[in-house]
Amino acid sequence: MNLIDLEAFVSVVDHGSIVGASVALHLTQSAVTRRIQSLEDVLNVSLLNRQTRPLQPTPAGKETYEFAKPVLSSVKDLKTAIMDNGEPSGDFRFGMSRILGDVGLSGAIACLRTDFPKIQLRAYVQNSEILLERLGNGSLDATVIVLPEDAAPPASMVAENLGSQPIVILAAKSKRMSPSPTLEELSQYAWLLNPQGCSIYKTVESALLQRRLPFITALEAEGSDLQCSLIAKDLGLGITMPHVFHASNYRRDLKIVKVKDFTPHMKIWLLHPSHIGRLAPAVACLREAVKSYLQRRGSR
Repeated sequence: MNLIDLEAFVSVVDHGSIVGASVALHLTQSAVTRRIQSLEDVLNVSLLNRQTRPLQPTPAGKETYEFAKPVLSSVKDLKTAIMDNGEPSGDFRFGMSRILGDVGLSGAIACLRTDFPKIQLRAYVQNSEILLERLGNGSLDATVIVLPEDAAPPASMVAENLGSQPIVILAAKSKRMSPSPTLEELSQYAWLLNPQGCSIYKTVESALLQRRLPFITALEAEGSDLQCSLIAKDLGLGITMPHVFHASNYRRDLKIVKVKDFTPHMKIWLLHPSHIGRLAPAVACLREAVKSYLQRRGSR
């Protein structure tokens, strides 16, 4: 059995296509196809269901994939240990939930760049749902996500709870409303939120619909600065974490609305596959950077 054939198969499963694997491996599509066929010949089984799009592994393919991933990771670790004296190197692809803001990501990047100069960082700020999907398909090595308190991360990943943070409702400072309204009173207003798939979006939607209250969105848009600028113009209500509000250039034109019957919290999780190998020190650095960031912001 050839390791390069295993690598091609794992890449096809991760990317869901021969095309995606060929780009990632810098090979032609026909070369990737030949490697898959070679592996199937050795194992005497079909590894891919070629009738589906994206390509999906067969039951035998799933089992092969689960064995192959740690094998390839161990080979990579061995090369790193020999060539770089054990110092982490190569790509470290990690994500950060958009809810935490770009500032949270910048601190983690600074820490990683200082401690691991041989690592090539690839950082992404996206919604937690997208980050989970990317971690599952192997296009991320680790990610920091935000989930509602009653939600649990996938059991297939190693998950560490980094803490819990409140989320606050924002309104234009000029907006006239009760000093401590109920959620029912707020349901008459429209919301400015991240697109569907965002954990906070789901929290607001669920809270309103469970009480059979209207859920009206004025705009779905990514980016806390854009949202805060629109909230400041009284185009709708928003919801975010306190540190995002305090860091906003528009905070002087905003106010936090203390709602009588709605005080949600979100849990922050660090996730990575069970076999992280050579990247374990980088993941540990990411963990400490995020925890430090949350502690500083929580002390306001």
